[in-house]
Amino acid sequence: MITHPLLAENEGKLLNIRLPLLVCFALFVAWQMGVGYYSGNTLSIGGRTPLPIDVGNLTVLIVAGYILSIAFMIVLPGYIVWAERMTTGAALLSVLALYMPFAPEISLTFFSIHYFCGCLMIGFESAIIVNLFTEKTAIKHLLLAYAIANIFIVILHNDIFRVPFSVFWLFTVIALALMLAFFFKLPAKTWPRYVKKDDKIVAPKSFIFGILTLAWLTNFFPLFGNAIAESVPYGLMVLYASSVACGIIVFVLWKKAGITPLKSGMVILAITAIGFVVAITSLFIPELSLVACALLGVGMVCWWLSPFFCLLIVKRYPSKYLVPAMLGLAFIAVFIQTILLDALRNDLTMLYVVYLSIAVVLIIIYFMLEPYLLYSFRGRTLQDMIGLVAEEGSAQKPVPLQTTTPQAAPVAEAVAQSEGTHEQRMKTLLTHALSPLTRREYQVTDCIMRGLRRSEIAKEMDVLPETITKFTNNIYSKFDIHRRQDLFRLAEKLEKEYQ
Repeated sequence: MITHPLLAENEGKLLNIRLPLLVCFALFVAWQMGVGYYSGNTLSIGGRTPLPIDVGNLTVLIVAGYILSIAFMIVLPGYIVWAERMTTGAALLSVLALYMPFAPEISLTFFSIHYFCGCLMIGFESAIIVNLFTEKTAIKHLLLAYAIANIFIVILHNDIFRVPFSVFWLFTVIALALMLAFFFKLPAKTWPRYVKKDDKIVAPKSFIFGILTLAWLTNFFPLFGNAIAESVPYGLMVLYASSVACGIIVFVLWKKAGITPLKSGMVILAITAIGFVVAITSLFIPELSLVACALLGVGMVCWWLSPFFCLLIVKRYPSKYLVPAMLGLAFIAVFIQTILLDALRNDLTMLYVVYLSIAVVLIIIYFMLEPYLLYSFRGRTLQDMIGLVAEEGSAQKPVPLQTTTPQAAPVAEAVAQSEGTHEQRMKTLLTHALSPLTRREYQVTDCIMRGLRRSEIAKEMDVLPETITKFTNNIYSKFDIHRRQDLFRLAEKLEKEYQ
């Protein structure tokens, strides 16, 4: 496969990071959730902060943090690692200041700085995952490291024993110190080069829109899950414990059984939809409330993976606007959640039905996007797998999609007696059973499977849209298929045959 120089350059900058360092990074989640937990009744279940916290002021800090984070990522993306170092350092100093015997008003100022730092860093965290992590590192971080970090959230939000504010504050100091160590381990000058018009890489607009919609809607899972769990004894503990268990299970399935998290995504969404149904039922049968919390906790793993979905886009189209857009949509989700809770506070059944509808829409969107996500994650084109390249303009007799065709039988017998590894023999069989494409046809195939539409492919290849139609018809004819979904089935079939 020929890779665009820009994509090859960015690929070389990606980082493989060991699990202990990733856990240090993931502690951001536990720290942020803990700060929310101890910061007022409307933001948590307890409101246990011994400071005169004004919820309105915290709302201003949240909005300011989101807006400044988005602006920074657009204007100064190459300085995000330095921004993380400085912001984490400021948060650490502000929390240490709370141990000093200052007047409450001064302590409140330090707490506000601390809270603002947590809001500002939300977007930076996603930017680092999407732009600097390899796919394997991102999966390890978003599933295993997040699961470990969420264990601390389970402890903070438990209803069995009370975690004193002083203990949480000590945990905050340790977490921020470990996070700071992680950010100083990251290379500050390593950042991908974003696509420009001169690079002639065309954006798969429909695919990007679908991924952003997917990432946006997954934000409703933790928002709704927390809203339900806060009203149920032991609810938050069960919610986060369930997400921990699910994250570990999905990671083990990937490492031990080769089932990618993308394949697990549909199951996760289905379980979450069932969770919404159980939540509705729990309004009439309260004993099912904890079951609903456990099922909704599974859905949080899909929310964890949203940066990974965006990473797969950046891998093919490195845009600096992708993560800011994802963060902006997350902020909109919080705003919509507030409106829904206020409007349907007296009609919980309707509220739960709305969220069930969101889950169903997510399942439909994910079903449509999954083949493109898997293709990007696999990183192998049909040309890589088939290998043979036909001469331009050569005519090939259409061959059925199945590899066990009558035409392939003599070849199969010869291949079975040939030397070489099983993979080499299987590849020989497959490449004789399938009609090879020309290089231009392989290029069109790759564009189709990357999510580009006809006009976008024509723009990238600098030809007329009618020419792309001809190429597409030739491809379908040679493989004896009729639609792009069949290309994905063929790629998956070839991938399985090689294993």
